[in-house]
Amino acid sequence: MLRAIRPTRSKSFRGTVAGFALAIALAGGVAMGSTAVTSDAAYAQENSRGFVEAYHPVAELVNDETPDYAAAKAALPALYEKIENENDRQVAGNLTLIVGNNTDDKALQRRGLEMMLQSGLVAPEQLGQFNFYVGSLAYQAEDYAAARQALQAAKDAGYTDPETDLTMLIADTYTREENARGALDYLLQSVSSAEAAGTTPNERWLLSALQTTYDFELTNEAVDVSETLLRHYPTQTNWVNSLQVINALNEFEPAARVDLFRLMSQTDALTQRAEFVRYIEDLDPRVMANEVQDILASGVTAGTFTTDDPYYVEVKGIADTRAPQDRNGIEGLVSDGQSGDAVDALSAGDVLYSLGDFARAENMYRMAMEKGADANLANTRIGIAQAEQGNYAAAVDTFGMVEGVRSPIARMWAAYASSMM
Repeated sequence: MLRAIRPTRSKSFRGTVAGFALAIALAGGVAMGSTAVTSDAAYAQENSRGFVEAYHPVAELVNDETPDYAAAKAALPALYEKIENENDRQVAGNLTLIVGNNTDDKALQRRGLEMMLQSGLVAPEQLGQFNFYVGSLAYQAEDYAAARQALQAAKDAGYTDPETDLTMLIADTYTREENARGALDYLLQSVSSAEAAGTTPNERWLLSALQTTYDFELTNEAVDVSETLLRHYPTQTNWVNSLQVINALNEFEPAARVDLFRLMSQTDALTQRAEFVRYIEDLDPRVMANEVQDILASGVTAGTFTTDDPYYVEVKGIADTRAPQDRNGIEGLVSDGQSGDAVDALSAGDVLYSLGDFARAENMYRMAMEKGADANLANTRIGIAQAEQGNYAAAVDTFGMVEGVRSPIARMWAAYASSMM
């Protein structure tokens, strides 16, 4: 709600407007007081004679025991034509604001405030407040460019409002112009400014920025925002928000998506049945049975599956049959990986990973890369294995080597490793 303004440099005219309110609450119409001019000399020095003569009859309309604000409103254009100096402009603006308030004319309220600002006679400590009111009125009028300019001026003047986040409101002016890039850039600029000042950026700015990347499918920017959000606010909710956005905005192949789901599992960000099911299907219970068993157990703990759920029963039957074979035959798989090609080494590394043998899995992934496996895939899984071992600094370095379509996944894993260091 807009609150009272009290200009300190405005002067009322002797005789005509003595006791006349120089400021008025936009929302409530509460007079806030005035300062009377005490001499003709002071009066003459501040306002031009032609303006005074035009002002007198309009002021009488407002000051009458039964004010005629409609008539005063109709007389304002002629008064404006008599403005010769900035003191005239200030007084005319104040009168305009009062008439606008009493006729519930927001356009007139805004014009009055703007005239007072244009006069240059508003007290420095009130510039933020005045600009905030102008910006609020312009926003209501859907004049978003003007609202943005005034609200930024209020922010630059140090104005704060307990009910309004100016940064969010300014960003919203871009959004309402369907300028998602402008909104995002403004929010991130505000985040950067806060960081440069040594303060923690507002979480709402980052969440709004993340929502913008999702709404407007800004894939690369979603990763940037997620990294910053998680650096400052690595909560479980924010892991859910970030990883769901990354997953939704990217078309990952199953082998890559598995690594994203692994991070979601690690950060308790698996919250939907569809995510658990896709994770299991991407792993394939016939190949990565031991890891599938872990995911099924997590799904039951999370309330996603029940032990009599037909899907759960079917998949668990497959995984329970296959899992002992992997555990019992792991040494043969490792031997095949060492003597075979990149595919054999990678397969051995995956099974070792599913068994929780992360150190040996890391070694097999390195061997796979030496044998010609895709470096981005291998480095992703080397980094994950390092993170699982608690070797977070090394993991961050390894994830930094990942390029291409896996880069968003590696960067999110790096954010996790960084948060754990």
